[in-house]
Amino acid sequence: MGLALQTTRWTDALWAGHLKSNRTARAVVAVGEKARAAFPALAQDVHSLLYLRHAPDRQEHAPAWATTLLDRAQELAEWQPLRARCERNGFAAGVATETLLEALLPLLPAEQQKGNHQPRQNAPQSTHGAGQALDTPQAGNGQDDDAGAQRRALRQAMRQAQDAVDEAEASVEAMGEALGLQAGIGPGHAETLHDLDQVWALWGLLKDNPTIRHIAEMAGRLQRLGQAHKRCQVTPAVGRIKGITVGGDLDRLLPAELAGLRSKTRLSRFSTLSKIMGKRALQYEMQGEQPETRGPIIVLLDESGSMHGQCERWSKAVALALLITATQQRRAWHLCGFNVHVTHEHHVDVAGQDDLDTITQALLMRADGGTDFGPPLCRALEVLHQSPAMHKADIIIVTDGESSVSQEVIDAVNMRRNEDSLHVYVVAVGGARTKALAPIADAIYRVSAQPDRDGATVAPAIALMA
Repeated sequence: MGLALQTTRWTDALWAGHLKSNRTARAVVAVGEKARAAFPALAQDVHSLLYLRHAPDRQEHAPAWATTLLDRAQELAEWQPLRARCERNGFAAGVATETLLEALLPLLPAEQQKGNHQPRQNAPQSTHGAGQALDTPQAGNGQDDDAGAQRRALRQAMRQAQDAVDEAEASVEAMGEALGLQAGIGPGHAETLHDLDQVWALWGLLKDNPTIRHIAEMAGRLQRLGQAHKRCQVTPAVGRIKGITVGGDLDRLLPAELAGLRSKTRLSRFSTLSKIMGKRALQYEMQGEQPETRGPIIVLLDESGSMHGQCERWSKAVALALLITATQQRRAWHLCGFNVHVTHEHHVDVAGQDDLDTITQALLMRADGGTDFGPPLCRALEVLHQSPAMHKADIIIVTDGESSVSQEVIDAVNMRRNEDSLHVYVVAVGGARTKALAPIADAIYRVSAQPDRDGATVAPAIALMA
């Protein structure tokens, strides 16, 4: 329950989940609690005001300093855009609340000690700070100046909260799509505590690790460049009816849902439109009967010592962009990191059903050791043979090219290329020497490890998967 507002159990649970996964938010609340014991309850008030469509009812006998602070915040022009951004979005509301709370710390009045007496009426007035003005209203220009300073601080905090939400959602979106974590970070997605726990955990990792955040941002940019290079709207296949699901595809909506659009009641029509636009309407689930035009992918990611630095970040961003594209198209994929041997691998038969810890550990693997293309290529051929989901997979090698390939491995790969129409693509990073891979590569894409300049260069490689 909040301090000044009657918050709901759901909003309190959402804020508790954000605190559990975010140590920065816990630290801010801990600092505020030292100044005011009721600060954690005030945090619930701020979160509920941002998240709920309608402001909760006021608590009886709420502290004047808390109600005054909340009222001043809601009077500002910057409040409504921020609230609209966070409405019914547990992730955005948590990030914005954390930013606002940090700005509220200097505005808190000091805790009054028990037994202290009020100052005498004839006592000379001292200069009051922002918190004192909230706790003990006084007449005069001093109070007006304090109120103005508080409003300026709140305006700045709200702008910072907007920026924080933008940064958080942009970072989570790139990595979240590859991991199938979309719930709770945008309109039209159902929110459950389980889904939000995954999103919160992902943001906690990205926020505390600028390297991973940089990789995720580059991957998102690369993926968008790939889509722009080859425009392709992927739609569910038309075939036999498999069952009933929820969504907003007009061509597949149930007749009962469409009937609501012809209702004589205006409220009923608006309600039906809201369900369709929110992708919550009942529709047929179709199972395609046409053959697949593109298959799964196997990504071989070079993690040798020569890939250290910007080359490593760039190569991992390329790999993540490929996984994003595969995930959006519900295609299986296999990620294999290597140096002189296979260091780690991760296999997904149904894209979107993968493990956050495994992917993040793969991206955090430190570049070290030499390079040998033989073990990862042999492992890729084994995966093609052993896994039915990977039977028609393409192989993408992301490397700086500083190694060699034995003739035996070249012959094995080329045999598979001739028999099963296997395609091998190479993304050469940082001025790579790719002569060793030329005998098995269908195409080689060269980039110099500078994303701002070479993003368009690697876009065709990403577009191959589209």
